[in-house]
Amino acid sequence: MKWCAVLVGLVVATVLVLAAAVLHLLRPADGEWAHTLRVGRFSHAVSVPALWRLATHPMVLRLTADRVWPTPFGPVQWTASPQDGQWHAVCAPCSVHRPEWGADTLTVSRAEFSLQHGAEGRASGSVSIGDAPRAVAGRWSLAMQPAGAVLEVALSDVPMGDAYGVLAAVVPEARRARIDGRLDLRATLHLPSRALTVTPKVTGFRVAGLGTEQLADARPSCPEGPAGTWLPRAVIAAEDQRFHEHTGFDVDALAAAWSANQAKGAVVAGGSTLSQQVAKLVYTGDGRSPARKLRELLYAVELDRTLGKARVLNLYLALVPWGEGQCGATAAARHYLHKEASKLTPIEAAWLASLLHNPDRERAAMVRDGHVNVARVDWVMDQMRPVPRPRWRVPAAGWLPPS
Repeated sequence: MKWCAVLVGLVVATVLVLAAAVLHLLRPADGEWAHTLRVGRFSHAVSVPALWRLATHPMVLRLTADRVWPTPFGPVQWTASPQDGQWHAVCAPCSVHRPEWGADTLTVSRAEFSLQHGAEGRASGSVSIGDAPRAVAGRWSLAMQPAGAVLEVALSDVPMGDAYGVLAAVVPEARRARIDGRLDLRATLHLPSRALTVTPKVTGFRVAGLGTEQLADARPSCPEGPAGTWLPRAVIAAEDQRFHEHTGFDVDALAAAWSANQAKGAVVAGGSTLSQQVAKLVYTGDGRSPARKLRELLYAVELDRTLGKARVLNLYLALVPWGEGQCGATAAARHYLHKEASKLTPIEAAWLASLLHNPDRERAAMVRDGHVNVARVDWVMDQMRPVPRPRWRVPAAGWLPPS
């Protein structure tokens, strides 16, 4: 028993010495990217670049190879390819969840990537999402520096049908829709700031088979009436200035909104076209998950083609919530301005359209401040070309619609 106690003591002491040595090797230098490891009450700052070098060392990778490791994304298996000096990881199935998505989870049947070391902290490899033969494939690279890292991912000339197909588990429309087009995608992630830039390029995107043509003769449940001249123009100016140019989606606006939301860590910009907002109101609801947004995009592209711009705009004006329980332009004009939408003046139309990005918040601010959001209304009027702008500028003291 005495020798057993001595042996256990030696093992514990050895483990503690090794742990202390590893922690010393991982100690961050001044200005180096650091992360605090916490185990119970114990915490210790470690160098992320040093941790990356340790975790991707061939000896460590060999120790972890040919095993299935539980991760927050799903079970991951490492395998070695000595013939090409690469390491492969497979996650099947693989899921991602963010708190702001609510109960929704983004799931794919399989995700695989390879890793190959380069010089001076660089690494690269391939990435594949979905099942062959319609898996989406691309390349990735990482440049690790003392103060941070830059991760780049590129997907080139991907069929849109395949891109949606890998997400069929969470986008059921992908199974029944006919989806054409090609996708090129470049994404750059800066760490530790987590600043993400996404640059997509979509060509020939066309959707059929979802039945949106049924909306051509649909009768909205909200009050209906003619919208007149100024309100449609003001709504396009406020919500979708390229409405008459795009085919249901604005890829530049979507990319800009994604980057803005990632920078703020919350949803601060939508990037949705009027067609997408009609799709949301009629088909998909307003959840914040990427799957819902991708479903919305399918419906928007199809209904923009099957209905035409005029019908899409009419549906939007007939269905959009305008705050305080008001549904559609007719109800909003009567409730807020005590007149028909077709009788609105340019400044009244601009004010009503200025509410749309957040009607209840804008109304609460107006009640609190005693005047409208002058800058917002002024901006909307600036976009309503070709109107002789100087004759109807918002007064500097603000303007309050009739109560």
